[in-house]
Amino acid sequence: MENIFSNVGWQDIIDISLLTFIFYRLLVFFKGTRTIPILAGFSLLLVLYLLSQILQLEAIGLLLDNLANSLVLVLVILFQAEIRNALAQFGLITFLTGSGRFQKDVLDEAMQGAVLMARERIGALIVFEREVGLRNFIEKGTAMDAVLTKELLISIFRPTSPLHDGAVIVDRKGRLAATRCLLPITTSTKISPILGTRHRAAIGLTEETDAIVLIVSEERSEISLSHKGELIRGSSDHQDIKKVLFELMDVKAQDLPVAIETPKPDAVELEDDIEEDEKSVAVTV
Repeated sequence: MENIFSNVGWQDIIDISLLTFIFYRLLVFFKGTRTIPILAGFSLLLVLYLLSQILQLEAIGLLLDNLANSLVLVLVILFQAEIRNALAQFGLITFLTGSGRFQKDVLDEAMQGAVLMARERIGALIVFEREVGLRNFIEKGTAMDAVLTKELLISIFRPTSPLHDGAVIVDRKGRLAATRCLLPITTSTKISPILGTRHRAAIGLTEETDAIVLIVSEERSEISLSHKGELIRGSSDHQDIKKVLFELMDVKAQDLPVAIETPKPDAVELEDDIEEDEKSVAVTV
């Protein structure tokens, strides 16, 4: 044992550490996509090949040997979408540092939009991508790549909008990546029967990934949050949900906005009365 460690130099330690870090970042990058199940299938084939060599199973060994000759071509065909996305999006900074931290104004806009939609009884699902990639869900939705604002969220989720079905996904850059994204429905039997498909879809996604999902219920005018398969239901003022969201997205408490700007009902009614008076004056003239 001493002889083994005596032959290990500082270059070997750096070499092994870099390889470990690279493989870790690659696994994090591909986690949550169809790449992982395919890689698991290849790992099973590798184990089968080793067993064929140990047990001298010539037929299976010959078949796997022929498959290995075209392995590179098979990998390119199977992973062409992932390779294309990786080359386009997988920059050096993201590779080395991970997804980074959301800007507080993005979360603030999302939270303000959720509060306004809850007041207007508009249902919504807002997904925040984190370490686990959500490209499989983004690619099946309607691409947007837009700056997230509360006005945009409200216009998307209004029942008259053709984009209101499904969820919107906010990528790790803080941009609204896609709308009309379909999320997996949880099969858990512990979910309350009063919760509908929207809540079950949010829980289903957070069971499979590390995403955070804001849920706006049009029936109860409430905002909930799903994380790691759990559902957090908010209070009437929504401040508890805002606090949890900012904490989970790694925004410091001192960075929290002072308040969520929402129109006061009295002010809205006063503006409507003024508009009606102006119209009546115009008709009289």
